[in-house]
Amino acid sequence: MAEIIDKNSGLGRQLGQLFELAKQIRAPFLEQAIYIEGLVEDIISRHFCPDEDRFNLFFSLIINRTDLTFSSKIDILERLIRLRYADLLDKYPKLIDELTKLRKFRNRIAHAILDSSDAFLAKKFTDRIQLIYYEDGQTKQQIVTVAENKERLRACSRLVQTLVDIQKEVVNRVSANK
Repeated sequence: MAEIIDKNSGLGRQLGQLFELAKQIRAPFLEQAIYIEGLVEDIISRHFCPDEDRFNLFFSLIINRTDLTFSSKIDILERLIRLRYADLLDKYPKLIDELTKLRKFRNRIAHAILDSSDAFLAKKFTDRIQLIYYEDGQTKQQIVTVAENKERLRACSRLVQTLVDIQKEVVNRVSANK
């Protein structure tokens, strides 16, 4: 298959650098978001199915369904915690807001188009990408810098720790009630 743009041309090198930077920004965040979504799924499943056989069945039949979105899982988790583990919401009052913020940015990172326009390439940025997305009938852009992404990854790490703590607490409480 023939190359559309010669990798050795100025434009080819510039696009290669842009795509590499986009990978460095997008991939780590998406990996963290996938892991966090898995923790949310696990907490929900462990509450309803403390034994492994039921857990596996519940997970495969209910949680892994493609029509159960991350947003729906966050809603289920919020209601579950409010109804059965309200003290955990007191301990982690920003949990749902942080999950929602992560989900929205994850969707943006995953679905927005990387700006490779001549106007953006002319600026020769080496520390940021620009995403193009559509909202409310308008084309919008969002700049994502390397520094901003590092902060988002730190926020993901904090969220992972919170969810692991909640996961342990749910498992302990459900096991105690068997």
